[in-house]
Formats: sequence, structure tokens, C-alpha cells
Amino acid sequence: MQLYKRNVAHMKNRITAAIAVISLVMPSVAMQAHAADKQGKTSLDEVVVTATKTDKDTAEAPAAVSVVKAKDIETMNVQSPDEALKYLPGAYATRVSGHEPSVMSTNVLLRGIPDYSRTLVLVDGQKLNDPFIGAVTWESVLPETIERIEVVPGPFSSLYGGSAMGGVINIITKTPTKREFLVKTGYGTDDLKSATFVYQDRLLPKLGILLDYSYKGSGGFIKDQVVRSASNGATGTPVTGWQGTTDPYGTKSYLIGDKGKSPWESQNAGLKLFVDLPMESKLTLGFSHFSYKKEWDRFDTYLKNSSGAPVSSGAVTFNDNANKTLTATESLFLAGPNPKVQNRYTLDFDTKISKDTFIKANFGYTDIPDYDYVIPLAGATFDSGGPGSLLHRPNSEISGSVQVSRPFSEKHLIVAGISAGKREIKTFQYSMTDWRDVHNTGAVQNRTAGQDQTYSFFIQDEIYLAERLTAYLGGRYDLWDTEGFIEQVKAPAYKNDYSSRSQDHFSPKASLVYRPFDKTTLRLSAGNSFRAPVLRDTFGWWTPATGKTYVPNPDLKPETMTSWEAGVEQKVGTGTLLRATYYENKLDDLIYRTEDATTQSIANAGEALIKGIELEIRQRVMEGLNAFANYTYNDARITRNAAKPATEGKFMTQTPRTISNVGLQCIKGPWSASLAGHYVGKVYANDENKDVVNGVYGTYDPYFTMDAKASYQLKKLVTLSLSADNLLDRKYYQSTLAQGRAFFGEVTVRF
Repeated sequence: MQLYKRNVAHMKNRITAAIAVISLVMPSVAMQAHAADKQGKTSLDEVVVTATKTDKDTAEAPAAVSVVKAKDIETMNVQSPDEALKYLPGAYATRVSGHEPSVMSTNVLLRGIPDYSRTLVLVDGQKLNDPFIGAVTWESVLPETIERIEVVPGPFSSLYGGSAMGGVINIITKTPTKREFLVKTGYGTDDLKSATFVYQDRLLPKLGILLDYSYKGSGGFIKDQVVRSASNGATGTPVTGWQGTTDPYGTKSYLIGDKGKSPWESQNAGLKLFVDLPMESKLTLGFSHFSYKKEWDRFDTYLKNSSGAPVSSGAVTFNDNANKTLTATESLFLAGPNPKVQNRYTLDFDTKISKDTFIKANFGYTDIPDYDYVIPLAGATFDSGGPGSLLHRPNSEISGSVQVSRPFSEKHLIVAGISAGKREIKTFQYSMTDWRDVHNTGAVQNRTAGQDQTYSFFIQDEIYLAERLTAYLGGRYDLWDTEGFIEQVKAPAYKNDYSSRSQDHFSPKASLVYRPFDKTTLRLSAGNSFRAPVLRDTFGWWTPATGKTYVPNPDLKPETMTSWEAGVEQKVGTGTLLRATYYENKLDDLIYRTEDATTQSIANAGEALIKGIELEIRQRVMEGLNAFANYTYNDARITRNAAKPATEGKFMTQTPRTISNVGLQCIKGPWSASLAGHYVGKVYANDENKDVVNGVYGTYDPYFTMDAKASYQLKKLVTLSLSADNLLDRKYYQSTLAQGRAFFGEVTVRF
């Protein structure tokens, strides 16, 4: 506790110092900017829709909105939308598998609030988080179809509901204005290959189309290592080739092999129709399909017997100052196939029913029929197959909303709406006879099913208090209910039914935006958020024959968060933007996952407190050359946890304390280029912060990487580009081994 108090005091000193610097510098900077305004006004602002659900200038929005535009995406090696977000302030984008689609290891968190489902991700205003765990299949949206990405940090449950605790990321796709074809192909390190086709057109004056297809595949790289502990004694086959190491907790261990390269491939296909209707109405119909499969590859055992033959199973003995023995099985070296299929159907309708009254309605359906996870079990081999455990988890979500925006006087703009959604999951655990064949499932061991419904009403009043002062007052009422069952089919058979239960919550929020000068913005916000548990946490049971049992909790309550933030934004002249934001988030009824030697369980554990600061500068160095730098500090700790008191005062898992970025972007004539550096501080996976050893398999290292890309446009139709990720070839672990230096060359043709 004393250590916790000292760290809190240290955090307060940092924040106080930062605010003091800001308070000293900003007034003089503001006066300079005010003087620059008189000489010429060239705005750095952009119009965004996510922060208020209406068109709003970024300088007037009640949040420090970041925008990534299509041109920014083109200057970076972006194979998936999340890769365009890692350089933004407050964002923690995790991706260690190169450009491989990976729901479990690919994520974007905002403001130190961990877990997939606490940051809401939208595509054109419709939810992309999956119904099972709230994760996002980022690769299901092609970067070539994106117009811009709006990132709005801070709690926005008052407008968007449960998943918007850390913030909202809205991917806004292109609307066709003319006929255009795009064909793109590329090849790079680890046999990474891609081919993309996009066609957009106005088929008729009132009918547009956007059609896209993409294929990506890779031979993969070695990231999963096999590390085992050993006991004293000599009772096995003498071997060489082992490497001494430790686990993340400092326990002596031995690296004996890896699981191979794990090749993968994915495909995307999408179709959108844009229909202009009478009375300034618009209808958009969309469909997208995403599929992914990951194959198994030959593993590598580093162990060799006295004749030099590889050894992958049985008791082995080696000398590490004294004789050590461990038992290996070939199943330790195997990684199962994990296919996924996702289909999304969307409908959007916009209409203008009077001069200043607008209605927006949307409907969405997400169907994930294949979402599988395979573990090879003891006795499984690479060549002959053998037993495995398959978790098959189909899930779906249907949702819709209607929103009206209308000014009720010169000083009030009202946005109000209703929404409803239903999520469903099923899980089937099978005992496989051949772990390599997901279609030959074998016998059912257990199964579960669960669903929840949410019905909501929201309203926001944008109040013009004075010429330069605007208030935003709003709130959202959510009614949530859930039910399901858990059944063990194998002996001893039983079934537990959980009848419908419900809970409601009101999430208010108030914001003030004051602009004392044209290029100065001051913001202050406070609010409350609400998040219902994802269905994996309530009904996602799994008892594999090896590893930990995952036990859901059908009695979980929603968690809530109370937040406040204060920020300042300053533009200097026509090319400089400065931002600083301080925030605090207090989580109550925290949904918390804990584990022992055999079981991983989940409960409403208590409270957590996150204090943080974001600093950002963007500078237009000269025409066509822009620079940026930002710094984020998060003090995110468990403050109360009856389920595990030893975690109180410890840092929350999967949340780095420090993130910083710096970079340059240049567009000059036919050339464009980018160079960026990215630093992420220490991340804990253990809730007691005991995983302190860096540089070993299973840990999360602090790391710094640099990425670069250069492009040249040839005769306006053809663009050639070459990019390098992890330019300095840094070796680091983010649980698994991250990809080393990787190059990618690409040819793009537009006509």
C-alpha cells in the first residue's frame, strides 16, 4: 500500500508539473495565435460526425478527436485499419503477428481501459465488435475503401451505449462520385502476398456502387516457442540443443523448440449500393464477407540425441550444471487450425424532412457461423493426427437505431434516438479424433447457449450559451436482459438453465467547450458509462482436456465507470496544433478475470482507477511536409478487489503506462513517404504484476520500433511503393515473439 501511495503521489507530481507547464505556455501561445489569425486564417480543423452524431468542426467537438484520412493511410504500410491508429495519442494498438488476421492478439485500446469490448468500433456508424467477446475483425474492412477514421477518446455511453467506455472509433468508407478502378498487388517478407480490386461508380445519376475483393496470405513466421521447466535427476534420453531461459516470473526454464511458421490466408468481398431517393433521402445497402484460415506447419525441436537425431517426445535428460530431466510430447509443438467466417449485412437511411430536421436510421446483422479454436492433445502428432479439443462458437447480432436531429431554437440543437440490439452465442466443445480436421468434429463434450437484448433511448442537447461557449448535456437509458444455459453432455451429464434477468442504467454526460480565441479551445467533461458483460463471460464455457478450464459467470452484473477530463487545444499560425488532456476514470463492479493452476474464472471484483495525460503536437514544417509527436501516460490500477486482495494497488493488465510516437509524413509531387517511431512501455499480463522478467517467451516487453514507406506515382496511373516494418529489426516479446524487420513492395494501378 505504501508503494501504491508513493506511485500515486509520483503520478500527481507528473500531472501537476504538466498542467503547470501548459498553464504557463498556453496563454502566450494563444496570444500569438490570436495575432496570427489577424494576418490570415487557414484552418486546421475538419468536420467530424462521431463526437456528437452531427456534423461538427473538430475545434468545437466535446472531445480531442483524431482523424486519419485516406491520404494518411496511403503513406503508411496499412494492411488493416487498426494499423493506421497506433501513432495516435491515447491509443494502444496491439499486433504481433505481422499482418495476420488475429482477433485474440489484435486490439486497439483507448485511454488505458483494457479489454476488447470497452472500446466501441463502428463502420459507417454500425458496430463492428463481435457478439462473442467484443473483439474486432479489423481485416474485414479494406483500407482502400476508407475515406477517414475518426477516433473519439473518452466515455461516450451517453450516445453509444455499453462498449463506448474508452471511446469510439468510427471507420467511414468512401461514397462513389465517379467511375474508378483500383488494382493493387504486393509481395514481401515471410511470403506475404496480397491482391486487391476495388470498383466504384455512379451507374445512374441516382445509383452508386462500391465493389471490392481482397486476398492476403503469408507463409508466417516463427513466433510461438516451446518452453518447459525441468526437475533434478537423470531418468531420460541424453539430449543437446536446449537453451536455458526463464519464464516471465523468473523461474528457471528451458527453450526446447518452436511451433513452426503457421501459414495463413484470408479473403474479403464487399458490395455497397447507394441510392438517392426523392426529398433529399439516401439509402445505402451493404454486404461484406470475410474468411480466414490458418494452417499447421512443421514444428522445430531443438533437442537432439547422441546420434544427432531430433527428439520431440519422451523423457529427456541434459546437463545444466547438474542433470535435469523433463518430459516432452509432440503435442506441445503443435498449433491447431483456427478458421473464422464473418458476414455483415447493413442498411442505412438518411432523410431531410424539413429545412433543419434530419432523420437517420440503420439496421445491421452480423453472422459468424465459423469461429473455431483447436488444441492438439497428448498423443497428437504432426504426421498422423491424433486427439484434439475443438471449441466451435457460432454467434450473431442484430441491431437497429433511429435518430432525429433538430434545432429547437437558436440556442438548442437536439439529437435524440432509440436503439435495440440482440446478441446470441452458442458453444460446442468436441472431442476430435484428428486435430487437423475441423470438419470431423467427433463427439460433443459440452455445449452452452446464451443471449442478451438491450433497448435504449438517448438524447443530447447542444446549448449555445454564448458566442464562444457551448454546453453539451445528454444521457442514455439502457435496459439489458439476458438468459441461457450450460450443459455437460459427457458423463456425468447435467444442464443448468438460467432464466431471464435484467438491469437498467442511465448514463449521463455534460461537456463545456469554450473558445476564447479562434484558435484556442478549452474542454471540460464529466459523465458515467455502463457496459453489460459479453456473452463469453456469461455463457462461454470450455473444459479442454489439457490446459485451464474457462468458467463463465451467468450472474455477472454490468460494470459502470465515472469519468471526468479537462483539455486544451491550441493552433499556432496556420501549421501547428498543440493538445493536452488530463482524465480520470473510476470503474465500479469491474468485470475481472482471475485464474489458479487449473481454472480461469470471472467475477465482478471491485474497483479500478485510471489517471492519465495525453500530450500532442502536430506541425506543418513546410508545404507537403508534416511532423507529429505525442505522449500518453496512464496510471491504471486495481483499487479494490474482494476476489483477490493481493491485486489491490497493482497495475491493470494489458495496459502500458507509457506510449509515445514521433514521425514525419511527406507528399511532394509524385513522391510520398513516411517515417515513424513507436514506443510502448511495460505491460503486465499477471494481475499481481509478477511477470517482471523481460526478453523471454510469455512476457510483454517494453519496445521501440520504427516503420517507413516510400511511394512514387508513375504517369498518374501507376504507383510503386516499398515499406519496412520494424526497420531497426528489434527483437521483443508481446507474449509471443514479435515479427522482425519486414519489407513489402506494392504496385497500385488506378484508372
